[in-house]
Amino acid sequence: MYFAHLSDIHLGFQKHESLQRIEQQVFEKAMDECINRKIDFILIPGDLFHVNIPEMRVQKYAFAKFRQVYDAGIPVYVVYGSHDFSPVSNSVIDLLAEVGYITKVTRATSNEDGTISLKFLIDEKTGAKIAGLSGLKVGKDREWYEKLDRTFESESGFKIFLFHGGISDMKTESGMDGDHMPLSLLPKGFSYYAGGHMHKFNHQSFDGYSNVIYPGTLFAGYHADLEDNANGQKRGFVLVEFEKDVKSVEFIEIQNTAYEIIEVDANNRKAESINQELLDKTKDIDPTDKVVIIKVKGELTSGKTADVDISTIRENLNSRNAMVVNVSKNGLTSKEYSITEAKGNNKEEIETNVFSENIGQLRFEYQELLGDEGIKLAKKLLRELGQPALINEKKNEYIPRIRDNAFAILGLNKDDS
Repeated sequence: MYFAHLSDIHLGFQKHESLQRIEQQVFEKAMDECINRKIDFILIPGDLFHVNIPEMRVQKYAFAKFRQVYDAGIPVYVVYGSHDFSPVSNSVIDLLAEVGYITKVTRATSNEDGTISLKFLIDEKTGAKIAGLSGLKVGKDREWYEKLDRTFESESGFKIFLFHGGISDMKTESGMDGDHMPLSLLPKGFSYYAGGHMHKFNHQSFDGYSNVIYPGTLFAGYHADLEDNANGQKRGFVLVEFEKDVKSVEFIEIQNTAYEIIEVDANNRKAESINQELLDKTKDIDPTDKVVIIKVKGELTSGKTADVDISTIRENLNSRNAMVVNVSKNGLTSKEYSITEAKGNNKEEIETNVFSENIGQLRFEYQELLGDEGIKLAKKLLRELGQPALINEKKNEYIPRIRDNAFAILGLNKDDS
């Protein structure tokens, strides 16, 4: 008997048309591989979609492919991830479950003593007993684990637990940032722990916790994933053979696309030197139909980070038929101006402290951009720029609305821009 374990597919993440095609293709390849191998069931522990309700384009091909999996007689068992779950509205996960293409695993009930009980879902074909908890935002899932009634740990049979979140015992440089919980919060004694959230393949076993596995993302759910791909990171899913216990675990690679990566160390250099190195390095590669990753990091001796001329390099690569040029300058700073980090007890306090620490380094003609008034203005602008699109609001309506509101906060006339 066999099952497949996929996670963090993040359908709908990509914004560039070429990457959208790859995102769709690798998902469909993985599903086709499951159908062709005639596996018994599929596990997806979270972040199947990048948002709870992705655009219609994504929903259409996802529904079509899950219909094929359903017609092949392969059940799909899922829990929500932190991306495709919403506490205030439905998810496309609910629509897929409603039509019967997938099954939500979590069967939780609250007890009078404040604990939470989980019921097993039993796969009809194999008899595997499946339970799980969804991944929620801001650490709410940890509260659920701490309240978990552990009596179901003694249940006999082949047991699978689905979860979405980082495990501190398995944290490596390949893991995701954010909160991680100890392995001990997971229920003990299961045959297989199907993890999601970590974007690189990781298979480990511990005392009382055998086969704790993350398959990693299928393609890319963050821009850093593309960089990892360019550096040779394999992407795919996990195929598990089992009877009374796990017999074998195999990573099935799904090819995505070709890459080139250009990395430049900017430490103790000027922008002119960086620009020349970028130009020289781009001449040495063939970017045709490839995703080109450009990463510049380090501290410039003088000038602004904007003096590093990425636009010219991008135009050069695009003229030579690069599929996509992805640029990372997040690690690039300048001695003339660098952002000072600051801490706080909550998000608002952190924002205030960061602005307070850094605004003194700026030199503006207009005093209202400095001091306490500047901090208030910056926070108002940050809140406005972070506003999500309204329900059914189109992109060509959303962008002008946010832009006009931002101009109003700054006291600017949009017609003067």
